[in-house]
Amino acid sequence: MFQLWRSRMWLWLIILVIIASLPRADAESLYGTAVDPFEVGRVGLTREWIIQLPFDSDRYRLSQVDTARWMIVAQSEDGIVHAIRASDGDTPEADGPLPGTLLWSTPLGLPKAPLHSAGIDRDLVTINRDMDAFGIDSRTGSVFWKRRLPSPPSAGSLPVGDWVYVPLWDKTVYRLPVNPYRRPSDSDSEKGAGSKTTSSSKRSLDPVRIKSHGFIEQQPSRFGEGVLWCTDHGRLTVIEPAEESWERHEFFLHDNPNGPVAVRGTVIFAATEKGELTRFEDATRGLRLTWRFLLETSLHPNMPRPQIMLHNETLLVSLGEEGIAAHNASNGERLWKTSLQGTFLACIGSHLWCYDIMNRITAIRLIDGQEDAWLCPGPFTIPVTNRSSERIILASPRGLLASLRPRVIAGEQSALQSPRPSLNASKDTTKETPPESPQPSTEKPKTINGGKPTPQRKDEPFNFFGK
Repeated sequence: MFQLWRSRMWLWLIILVIIASLPRADAESLYGTAVDPFEVGRVGLTREWIIQLPFDSDRYRLSQVDTARWMIVAQSEDGIVHAIRASDGDTPEADGPLPGTLLWSTPLGLPKAPLHSAGIDRDLVTINRDMDAFGIDSRTGSVFWKRRLPSPPSAGSLPVGDWVYVPLWDKTVYRLPVNPYRRPSDSDSEKGAGSKTTSSSKRSLDPVRIKSHGFIEQQPSRFGEGVLWCTDHGRLTVIEPAEESWERHEFFLHDNPNGPVAVRGTVIFAATEKGELTRFEDATRGLRLTWRFLLETSLHPNMPRPQIMLHNETLLVSLGEEGIAAHNASNGERLWKTSLQGTFLACIGSHLWCYDIMNRITAIRLIDGQEDAWLCPGPFTIPVTNRSSERIILASPRGLLASLRPRVIAGEQSALQSPRPSLNASKDTTKETPPESPQPSTEKPKTINGGKPTPQRKDEPFNFFGK
């Protein structure tokens, strides 16, 4: 009897050891989180889509997510780049993929390598990986070209027009062609005789190293038809195409920048470590300072870099431990200030959504800065700043992505999903067939006594005892 009991104990111990050694698939609970339809609907939003990215989430994590109007690019630590169809609020294409569709997943190798922001264009996605720059076809996910860099990259690359700009550690910017296989004369034949010929179509496709006169920590930004970057010592540099060559304009902030700059068209907003908020505009002979505002706060070297976000005519600035402030983008006047600290996620309607230090997704009213709604992030602990559309993009380290959009009532949604009229139909209005006239009904209308509405029968109480 004792031997039988002992053998059973050994058997149970073996089974427990085997179960403990098996790989576990930890499921992420979504009940009561920011993707729960009931919780999202309570704050006036709706879950647009949710997707699990295909990679080994037991060994690696998702660490970099970048957004654009038509695409979201996510990079996992195992060296795979994923692309998801995004929505910017417009009616989706009839034959195109729906928002939330996984477009492609391309492995680039080098697991655990440092990741930079992806450069997203409609035709090309650029990725920096170690000493190489990759150009990926945005439609198919195939590697279009691969270029060895002369120095390690210091920030993410950016495709603008016919060129790709890659900041390097040696304080230069490496310019590569978007399509290295085309001939320089092809762009002239495509644009036509009446278009303006720029230096991008005249010069060769050989890579060029441009001196930046400083170290570039942030990804360059699109500035009109050119590119803008800012060094760690506050030197703003704009390169724009001209009639015969490229024009380079520079402006000194006289202090280190306080995080990345914000660009809309040809207008630049920047903040410095000493607490100055400035606005620049493109002028005939370079950048012109429009206004300057003192934020009454300074940045400690160990503090996280604040953010700047522009929504319509409201400029939002995070002040670190001082909270968040809103300014008028036209004249720099301060509108309000709140003590809430957080990372900007997106602006939806009349609210700013941010990931605050209390691990909550909080909505702030843009009109007065008051906290209005809260959501529990749950497993979505990777803050993703979306400046491209009115969508909140949620990401978890295990590769779960979701999108929240404003809730639309049925009548407005049917109007948004209605097909747009074609150009031919709008031009040829004489050939349009008139709508069919409604046929009269053969049923006789009910007569109402005395012109008064018919009295409705009241609800009688239900008798549970059957009497």
